Amino acid sequence: MTMAIGVLAGTSGKITGIVKDATTEKPLPGVNIIIEGTTIGVASDNDGFYTILNVPVGTYDLKAMMIGYTPVIAKNVAVSIDLTTKQDFSMQSTVLEAGESVIVTAERPLMRKDEFTSRHTVTADEMTEQPVDNFQQIARNQAGTVGSHFRGGRVGEVLVVIDGLPVKDPAGEYSGNMGGFTADVPEAAIQEMEVTLGGFSAEYGNVQSGVLNLALKEGSQKLSGKARYMSTNFGSGLNDLLMENRDEWLGVKYLHKLENAYQLSLNGPLFTNKANFSASAEITDRKEGNFINEKYFNQSYQGKMTYKPTTKTKLAVGGLYSKKDWDEFYLPASMYGPGDEYHKNEYYCAQSTGSDTALHYIYVNDPQKYWSQNGQSTNDTLVLQEGDTTHFTKTYYVGPMQDYLWNYHQQSRNLYLVWTQSLSSNTYYELRWQSYYSNYHYATQDVDDRDSDGDTEEDLIWDNTKDGPHPIYRDQENNYWWTVGDDPGYRDQKSWTNTIKGDFVSQATYNHLIKAGFEFDYSRMSVENISWTLGYGTFREDIWNKKTIDFGLYAQDKIEFQGIIALIGLRFDYFDPNGGGKGVNYPADYNNPYSELDTSSGLPKLINPKKPSPKSQFSPRIAISHPITDRDVIHFSYGHYFQRPDAYYLYRNMYFQALTKVGNYVGNPNIDPEKTVAYEIGVEHLFSDNIKGSITGYYKDVTNLMNWYKYIGENLQGIEINVYGNADYGNMKGLEFALTKRIGKYWGGSLDYTFSVAKGRSSTSGTGAGAFSSERRLNYLNFDQTHTVNTNLTLCTPSSPILGLHFGSYKPFTNLRANFQIKYGSGLPYSSYGTGKVNDKRLPATFNTDLRLSKQIAVAGAEMNFFLDVFNLFNRLNVDWIGSSMYYDQTDDPTIVLDETLVGGGLVYNPQAYSDRRQYRFGIEVQF
Repeated sequence: MTMAIGVLAGTSGKITGIVKDATTEKPLPGVNIIIEGTTIGVASDNDGFYTILNVPVGTYDLKAMMIGYTPVIAKNVAVSIDLTTKQDFSMQSTVLEAGESVIVTAERPLMRKDEFTSRHTVTADEMTEQPVDNFQQIARNQAGTVGSHFRGGRVGEVLVVIDGLPVKDPAGEYSGNMGGFTADVPEAAIQEMEVTLGGFSAEYGNVQSGVLNLALKEGSQKLSGKARYMSTNFGSGLNDLLMENRDEWLGVKYLHKLENAYQLSLNGPLFTNKANFSASAEITDRKEGNFINEKYFNQSYQGKMTYKPTTKTKLAVGGLYSKKDWDEFYLPASMYGPGDEYHKNEYYCAQSTGSDTALHYIYVNDPQKYWSQNGQSTNDTLVLQEGDTTHFTKTYYVGPMQDYLWNYHQQSRNLYLVWTQSLSSNTYYELRWQSYYSNYHYATQDVDDRDSDGDTEEDLIWDNTKDGPHPIYRDQENNYWWTVGDDPGYRDQKSWTNTIKGDFVSQATYNHLIKAGFEFDYSRMSVENISWTLGYGTFREDIWNKKTIDFGLYAQDKIEFQGIIALIGLRFDYFDPNGGGKGVNYPADYNNPYSELDTSSGLPKLINPKKPSPKSQFSPRIAISHPITDRDVIHFSYGHYFQRPDAYYLYRNMYFQALTKVGNYVGNPNIDPEKTVAYEIGVEHLFSDNIKGSITGYYKDVTNLMNWYKYIGENLQGIEINVYGNADYGNMKGLEFALTKRIGKYWGGSLDYTFSVAKGRSSTSGTGAGAFSSERRLNYLNFDQTHTVNTNLTLCTPSSPILGLHFGSYKPFTNLRANFQIKYGSGLPYSSYGTGKVNDKRLPATFNTDLRLSKQIAVAGAEMNFFLDVFNLFNRLNVDWIGSSMYYDQTDDPTIVLDETLVGGGLVYNPQAYSDRRQYRFGIEVQF
């Protein structure tokens, strides 16, 4: 029996086992092993051994058949990402009645002997039971994580993989919520998520701290679907009651988050038994946040179609689309409140002749009179782009604000193809192609209708024609623009990435699973970042279009013997910052970068320009698992990891445009990739078939981290230039203790405790290593949380009536569930005021409990689930950050931002210093 094709490598697993005669216990060759409901199957060899490669993630019924023997069906065989599921068969030669089979029920194993590192697997059913909004929240609840920091790493060191393909905005991690991940995936689309914190196999590149591997659902030959509705709006009267005694800020009571969410999914056959589909959608509409000005609208859609023309060939086509718009809570750091008048700054295009553009910087009090030119002016010159010289006039800006009224927009779309071809029952290959687009945009919104056109949702970006506002337009060669705003920034960032990936997999022998492959990424990025700080002469711009090339090769061997399992691999990564274009140059000496401006191009003439060199690295990966007994396993992993810098650090303001006296940041295209060397050792023990404990220790050494060096331009009148480079170092170590109980008749869950130490020279790339000695001591990082405890507890009732209680066919106390997500974190560090010390003090510890209560009933062949979520169950005031270390050290009040008593004001507070108060949400779900 030849092997039939499964699904994507990297999102699939392997089933293996031995078939024996139940009486003689001798191996049975030629037994057909099939996955029911699919065309996937194999036959056992002469030793009774069988292997089914590339099985889609999920739960299956496995059937063993042979003439003269009673068929055996193993139910609920669970397959996880990149892991081996062992399922042996014992077959009776006595024939039962026709059509009868021996039924064996399998359980997902708590301990897998081929797990080489700390990995947490979350299934679709487990996601549904938890009071969370997305898969990122689930990842943040795992051992070893502090927010989006995995084992002490920075936010950008996480890689999200969807159906075997990496998804990341190459321009900069700041545009995504986890490692540059700018897409949104409907929860109903996910079959399984794997969170890995170390010991990454050679298959994964461009990552240092964590991998989130998502296997999306695939259709079947049976039509199924699910619809869910959730809301935090219980009606005005009940909403006020639920808000309890909340404080007021500037006369406004803290608000109740009013949010509706809709989810829909459908799976089934597509015209023929050779094709199927899976589709899902999710929409979240927040009309009101916990504070004013916190609207949010998010929509995401997913689809996948699979087609199997033969048993050896499979084509999968998938796609994702997401779009979201949101704004922020608005708090002026002055005595002015929302709605009061305050000073504004504006730019507009006054004229355009050839390649020259005149800009005026206008100071106004009344937003409806932005045409009147008030205030003192001065002239200056900017270089917008190659060939463009922009003359502008500006005035001093007053009325500083802390949080600005920005309107954000993020959009992404992803299309991918996967071709899978079986060469034999033990060998197959896959070819993948992906096109990924990401757009991140923010600007000031015309909320007060300054042009009186009735549109208050447009960006304050204009041209100088009499027709008024037009869609935003940019051009590299010849363009003019007009921007106004009460905030210091406008950004429009786009990136396009095309990926080609290939994998070859072969079960060469019983003991060796060989896997090798390549990955090629071609990226193009367009960034327009216009910013200015509060004060005279601080206009800045960052406009660039660049291309990059990434390439990777890997090979690995999974060696499986009775007493030891090893995964040995080698990866090669290559990165070229010159991409496919004409390339870039950088100055040999940033203290003396250029002599003068080229009159023909408007660009600086670099002194001794240099071309950045491509960067590459060989990275060994070794992992070993040693089953000591049937209930004890020890594992070890060691690896080198390579992550190329975001393009933001390479190309930011490369042409030295609009330099001011201080605060100028310049990219460096010759930056080396960041590197991590990581070690991990752990022990797992099964206390029983339902309870597992584990202890894991890790150590990470991170070099070439991003930061900036300060240079003083010798020929730039002493202007400071902050140039990005490999200026930082860090090391992290920790111990993770975990206890897991399989959910049984009444309860189950997990408990983990993490002790960790994360130190480094700087917590982010914006601290400025060049301002200090390279020998300065290591400090606790901002996200160093020494003690972390996570609890995932489920209490449940069985499907049969408790003590026989029921009312006719209605059983009120059956299928009840309560899921608790409990998290404790010791205080994060902060720097005391006026001491010069870094992160020498600690904030208070945080404690939070989220709860989901649910009741499941069967109605007309469908399952209905009613649930209630309570976030921050005990309404604890957790300190997220402090407004001012000076006032916090004096008063222990984290909300104080500044004191304006001397200028006629008073203390200015920011209630965002605390995490969200208690919040309720109800929901209903129908599944068939």
